[in-house]
Amino acid sequence: MRRNEWMRLGVTAAVLFAALGLLFPFWPLQDVVNLGLDLQGGVRLMLQAQDLEDMEPAQRRDTVDRLIQIFNQRVDQYGLANVELRPVGEDRVEVRVPGAQDPEEARFLIGQTAILEFRRVIEAAGSPDNLFRTDPTQDILRAHDGAEFYLVPREPMLTGEVLDSAEARMSTDPRQPGAFVSLRFNRTGAERFVEVLRQLRVGDRLAIVLDGVVYSAPAITESIKEVAQRAGWRGVQDETTITGAFTFDEARLLSVVLRSGALPTEVVVIEEQTVGPTLGADSIRRGTMAIVISFLLVLLYMPVYYRWLGLVADVALTLNMLILFAALRALGATLTLPGIAGIILTIGMTVDANVIIFERVKEERRAGKSVKASVLNGFSKSLSALVDANITTLITAVILFMLGTGPVEGFAVTLGLGVAGSLFCALVVTRLLLESTGFGERIPVKLPSSA
Repeated sequence: MRRNEWMRLGVTAAVLFAALGLLFPFWPLQDVVNLGLDLQGGVRLMLQAQDLEDMEPAQRRDTVDRLIQIFNQRVDQYGLANVELRPVGEDRVEVRVPGAQDPEEARFLIGQTAILEFRRVIEAAGSPDNLFRTDPTQDILRAHDGAEFYLVPREPMLTGEVLDSAEARMSTDPRQPGAFVSLRFNRTGAERFVEVLRQLRVGDRLAIVLDGVVYSAPAITESIKEVAQRAGWRGVQDETTITGAFTFDEARLLSVVLRSGALPTEVVVIEEQTVGPTLGADSIRRGTMAIVISFLLVLLYMPVYYRWLGLVADVALTLNMLILFAALRALGATLTLPGIAGIILTIGMTVDANVIIFERVKEERRAGKSVKASVLNGFSKSLSALVDANITTLITAVILFMLGTGPVEGFAVTLGLGVAGSLFCALVVTRLLLESTGFGERIPVKLPSSA
């Protein structure tokens, strides 16, 4: 083989082995590529930031960017995989959580403002009707389980800005079993917390409030005041806890929200979509069957119509499918139902490129030219048509990806990757097979008619 043929062989082999390595273990599909909300189920939330009307455009953008940054911290710390976050317009954020089984959990994790406050309890009762405001600067807040209500001053004694960390832990005290959240203050916060304890008397209750809901309201004991008096800020730095009959997962969720900090503004869930795992599994099955059936039908049709050249097209098509799925894996892209439609369209476009090449090569061969001359001239004459068609399609895919949303983006991703792989397979792999193997000798020749 000539030097350029060796180069084509080396590039093809490198691409093939890279694709196989990326796609291992090949099955099931959800272990190979990230699946979108419509394929594996999950939760989609559309959040709208509040109180942005009076802000300058630059401030609104900064606020939305800060929201997305905090959301990213929360989902990363909580361990949710493949979560998609993106701004929509000037005041909205779309959140897709594939695989999430509990929409309430996703709503809490993403939508919780996480304003933590410590307020003195004036009075507590089992019903808000039994509490009476004696001052307009007082609030009545409910416990997170709804079992108790608290009359508290509107002005907090301490806020969550002074927190250094929050961790979920399991109690080892048999008298108070279950999970809890351990809070750790920074030095400034611990010093201010000591001042709070000095203002409170033994028996007073201090409500720990998150977004207007009381999660616990422990009573101040003599021992706590003694520790604060004797050891100062170091004695209370990591002694504060939030209890409340949590499961460990609930405590962990709360600790993640507290660690990531408060949102810069309140957000409201204005749209919510939940796709069940059963529907997602059915979508995977149907989508996979659609890809497999269309792929096999094209593989069978090409040799029937083009004989040996059809086998060349089949090789190019198989490699392009490997390239496409490997690119999805390498880029961390998400496969959706519209993305599957893009894959099926790619199957047709891949063999279409080969059909154009085959027809040009056959024309040259029938004109009496040698195999190598026919292949060389055939590729030369079909190059402009191939490049023009694929480049314009690729540009369309890029525009769809940049301007589209949700399903349109999924379609654009697979279409764009498929077009790029199709062009590579047509110009490199197909040419390699026609020039360097016996397939070129199988090109039909129309013999001249005798006089």
